Amino acid sequence: MADVFELAELRAKQQALAVNYPAQAHALQERIDVLLSSDPRIAGMADEVVQKWADHRLEGLGEHPIEKLLQPFALSSGLLLPIVAGVVASKLLDGKGTTPFGTTLKGTAPPVTVTESARVSGASVPRDLEQTMARIPQGDAQVRVEKRTYVGGRVEYTAYAAGTKTFLPGRDQPWDMGSNWDMYIDREKSASSAALATALEQAGAEPGDRVDFVTYSQGGLGGNDLAMNGPYDTKVVVAVADPSQMSLRDDQMLVELRHTDDIVGSGLSGGGSFGGTGSPESFTITRQGSHGPLSNSFDAHVLDNYKETVREAMATKDVRFDPYNEYLAAQNHDLVSVEVIDYTAKRP
Repeated sequence: MADVFELAELRAKQQALAVNYPAQAHALQERIDVLLSSDPRIAGMADEVVQKWADHRLEGLGEHPIEKLLQPFALSSGLLLPIVAGVVASKLLDGKGTTPFGTTLKGTAPPVTVTESARVSGASVPRDLEQTMARIPQGDAQVRVEKRTYVGGRVEYTAYAAGTKTFLPGRDQPWDMGSNWDMYIDREKSASSAALATALEQAGAEPGDRVDFVTYSQGGLGGNDLAMNGPYDTKVVVAVADPSQMSLRDDQMLVELRHTDDIVGSGLSGGGSFGGTGSPESFTITRQGSHGPLSNSFDAHVLDNYKETVREAMATKDVRFDPYNEYLAAQNHDLVSVEVIDYTAKRP
């Protein structure tokens, strides 16, 4: 089965490269041909793996009992689901749900001001994925930067970026639907992506510094761009309910969380990548995220529900958590201090 999964992964990577790096995509074909010629069954088995993923990637989306009940009356979430479903379908057909290698946010970002709003010294490094997710900002601050200083003066950073704060554009909140539109639909720089970059600069991050990213929802759109194309040395990305599917190098670990019934995290991303992306240590945690008589596809997007998913996944003691936990533990070696700095951004 190892060859089957390798074939699926190579096809996914080839697809992600083909848009902007056709020569590199073509270079993968030699290995693909070797795999295909090694066993006449392997192509069909790889197709079955991908089909199984496709059959379950959006499981439960728009299918909760309350949604089926309310949609005919255009009430509650049923009022929006047909509209959003149409957007999802049309945008996926246009490729907006994926971010191929070499894709960058274009243009000039709208003006935004970024102000330090809180600073905690003497903090600690998260020990596991649950503690990592607990550091995603949920109050007024939209960006949190963990600044680690080591013996000899080396400094490393982890940036935590929040999700959408308001659905109303045209106000002073940069984490709005206007920024979502800029990055997801137009693939242009937004006020929120500019604020994330500015917060890192204010925290002291310089080109070449180690900067990892932990993002939720809209925060992923700006974080993806910096992880893929930014001036920093990014080794780990934790993406929670990301509206898009980024493409990472083989030396970048990606930890993804997607609820199959999340209208943003799975609906807009098309369920992610059928072959994965990033380093061999990368992994995805997925399940239906909303349960109960009033469950719905918007509730599946709530950050607290993703935190519960992580707690349940960690309780299994799955060994796939080990490389990430080891990476966090290594951040304590020769550590002198940890500061956690919150930043609040506003449109002028």
